[in-house]
Amino acid sequence: MAREGLRAAALRGALVVVAVLLLFGAGLWTVSRIGPAPAGPGTAPGAEADVVYEEDPLALTVVPPRVPPGTESVRVAAACAAPPEETTAQSAAFMGSVTFARAPSGTAMYADAELDPELPPGRYQIFALCGNRFGSAELEIEGRKGPEPKRTATTRITLTQARPGDWRDHPDGERFGAELGRGWIVYRVQVTHEVRVPADDPDVAALRAGAAGSDPSTFVGDRLGSFFVHAPRSILSLGYAAPVVRTDSGAREAVITYTGLDYGAVDPREPSFVGVAYDPPSAEGVPRLDSHEIVVLATGWTVAGVSGPPPLAQDAHLLRLKGGDRPARVAFARDGKAGSMAYFLGENRDMAAYLEGTDPEDQKIGQVERTTGLLGMEPDTFLERIWVAALVAGLAAAVLLLLSTLARALGRPWWRRRRNWVLVAMAGGGSGWCLLVGGADLPALLLVAGLPALALLSTFRAANGRSDLPRAGAAVAAALAGLVLGAWPLAASFGGGPAAGVLAVAAGAAGVTAAVPRLRRLFPPAGLVLLGAGAMLAGMAAVAGHAPPSLMWLALVVVGWGALAFGWVTEAGHRWSAASAARWVAAATIGCGAQVYAVTDLDARSTWTSLLPEDLLGVAGTVAFLSMPMLALAMLVVRVRRFGGSAEGLTEPAAFHTAVLLLLLTRVQTGDPAAGIMILLVWAGVFVLLPAPRAELLRAVPPEEHRRLVRDLIKRRSARTALTALLRQPGEGEDFEQRRQALERAGDEHEGPLDSDLALTTLAGRTPWQNALASLGVGAALSLPFSVVRISESLQGPQAGAQELAAAALALLSLPALSMVFGYFYPRVRGTNPVAKCLAFFLAALLVELPTYVYTLARVSIAQDGWVVPPTADGALVGVLVAVGNIAVVSIGLGLWWEWRLMWLAGEPWGRVRDVRTLRALAAPLAAVAIAVATTAATAMVNNVIAPLPSGPPAAEATPTPTRTP
Repeated sequence: MAREGLRAAALRGALVVVAVLLLFGAGLWTVSRIGPAPAGPGTAPGAEADVVYEEDPLALTVVPPRVPPGTESVRVAAACAAPPEETTAQSAAFMGSVTFARAPSGTAMYADAELDPELPPGRYQIFALCGNRFGSAELEIEGRKGPEPKRTATTRITLTQARPGDWRDHPDGERFGAELGRGWIVYRVQVTHEVRVPADDPDVAALRAGAAGSDPSTFVGDRLGSFFVHAPRSILSLGYAAPVVRTDSGAREAVITYTGLDYGAVDPREPSFVGVAYDPPSAEGVPRLDSHEIVVLATGWTVAGVSGPPPLAQDAHLLRLKGGDRPARVAFARDGKAGSMAYFLGENRDMAAYLEGTDPEDQKIGQVERTTGLLGMEPDTFLERIWVAALVAGLAAAVLLLLSTLARALGRPWWRRRRNWVLVAMAGGGSGWCLLVGGADLPALLLVAGLPALALLSTFRAANGRSDLPRAGAAVAAALAGLVLGAWPLAASFGGGPAAGVLAVAAGAAGVTAAVPRLRRLFPPAGLVLLGAGAMLAGMAAVAGHAPPSLMWLALVVVGWGALAFGWVTEAGHRWSAASAARWVAAATIGCGAQVYAVTDLDARSTWTSLLPEDLLGVAGTVAFLSMPMLALAMLVVRVRRFGGSAEGLTEPAAFHTAVLLLLLTRVQTGDPAAGIMILLVWAGVFVLLPAPRAELLRAVPPEEHRRLVRDLIKRRSARTALTALLRQPGEGEDFEQRRQALERAGDEHEGPLDSDLALTTLAGRTPWQNALASLGVGAALSLPFSVVRISESLQGPQAGAQELAAAALALLSLPALSMVFGYFYPRVRGTNPVAKCLAFFLAALLVELPTYVYTLARVSIAQDGWVVPPTADGALVGVLVAVGNIAVVSIGLGLWWEWRLMWLAGEPWGRVRDVRTLRALAAPLAAVAIAVATTAATAMVNNVIAPLPSGPPAAEATPTPTRTP
């Protein structure tokens, strides 16, 4: 028997060796069939590598170069060995597209281009691209008469004070978000170039082909020279709109107009100036101008200094210069003012100091970004230093608080598992690398590749033999990864159809082992075999010099993300259900895809099926540093759901600290210096809401006991009401005394271990998680109208971007999140009845919500720059009152609804505890209705009262949209 066992083992081993050799040989044969497409030097991996145009221009010739009108075609030849399908040419003279063919010599491409028979005489530019080489040539239609028009240009520069709303004319005006101190003067510089050239000038052809559509500033600088504006504060740097070409039928001259705008600001309380610098063009291969005149006009500003060529004409508000080969600089001072400008004009510190009679160290040049301080306070003041110190201390304390809360939210059992130390090391190492080194690509790749494997291992250890789901999930992930890795070499070698057939057969074989119960134990080995085969094929192809496509890497990211979501959700929820895991993986994948699509700004040459390397790294960074933290936060909530399935969840430290962490994160505003103080106030609000728990309230209360407690509470309240009525009536004697004692006993006595006076403070036969969901829904519904108004107001601001809106939505979730915490820990909330607990909720919500409103309104009110229309003092006060009213509506409405819910769960009408026939009982409902009506009316009647959403950096806080004055 032993000998037969050895023979069987040897036979199996031999079969395995033969299978591996056959697989290896098949891989070599497959890779050998892949066409030679090695990744060349300087190009990125992948068939979609970035096109780098060679500096050596393409030699393009037109035969003949001069033709009479009515010529049918000309031959275009390009000295290039690239394939014909990679060669193209375009020109306004061609009737249609041009098809190239390879010349017999094999070193050139040629094409016969059909010409428009009605072409007027003139010169026409021809642009060609062959492979990665670009070239141009000129075709002339004979018949022109008279001298050639000259190439002349006139540049007009106007300096004026800006009006509110002028910034919208700037090409980047929609993204404007300046914050200036009180009293700054905003100026506007408009640069208009009017260039007159022949109608068949190469610049005209280039503009018609779209050469200046993406970057007009570079196009203008190469031909007319560069213009720069220097000022104490730059708001919107010089930017050009799309050029305008004007010409008439039969005209021999064309007029090209370039218009640029620059906005900046000066502080009238300090001596300053505005300077305009001109540098002549230096680009090679660009037609030069025959003449160029620069005219400078200033309104409210005086020409205070000039350097460069002697002016052709000069006045207080006018200057004419000759543009050409010499740079020039002009400095302006406000009418009746002065400023130090010698260094700007001469660019020599010692000479400027000699001319002005000052110390060379005092000479400064360029833009000085004046910091007006937080909340508009001047720098270097006592209040400013105190405020900055408070902000720094608040940020430091908030960071420590967040880290401590996160550590406690994970829980001691989580920290005892050594496999989780690897996760902490990876996350901490990646964050440290980004902060210290500055590059996020390597940490992102390590996290995207390492965390899914770690998650599968962790959930396998957490199952501890209770379920085979982790093993099956790992097998599915391995099989998918192997299919993705093998798809690329198979498709490159045999084509898409045969490759799809081979992959389908392999997937079907693995699926059979998973579907047939008797073969199910072979499913994990089958997944590993597919992974090994795919990795071997991809590795052999890579060693052979073939670059994998970006689609393969993107598919691997998707497979890894699915494995990560599967591992985390099964471990966090301990629900070993394939259907539940599949739903979570699908939802997490859709959410991650939406995040990546919204955040990633693809290059113009990229598509989602053909990504450039930098775009692929950007996708990996988004998944690693945005989607994965969001998924981890969701998993903490899933774990709280597991804790909240029983009454023990009320005393679970991890559940409590997870709730605190969620509330703290709603106040993490990127770049906002006051975020630290806001986080500390949220932390204080949580402890106002949740004091030390009372042991008798933390036990589970079955529905039957809840009904008994509520009925006993109603009986005792009725007895107390009757006792009050009795004591108000005049009476004495033994009968009176017996009735009084009986009513006192009835009002004081209770059955069971729990006092029935606390009947409306228990779990009421529900789990903490069920209470949390109910409270979340009511809190979101009550706060929804005000949130919609705030979002609609903020969308009208100039900084309403996708990122800002996402951060603002996170801030608006703080009140519903606090409602969810209220419901989960309801027995622990301060107070002995729902209305009293809602008052504690109101105080906590004021600490959580109100500082953000006040801070935002203060920023908008103080940081006045003349362009933003701030709210008045009354409007700001009404804005704060509206915010308080919204919090009051949510608090009172949640308390009353909770009271009704507890009575409904006990099967008793609400009127047994809330008598709607008495004014006292109606006080809370009427107060909620009155506050809601007042809030709505104030919001509708008062302008600028809704605080802009705290959406990230101060400049991104939305403000009322400026309007242009007539």
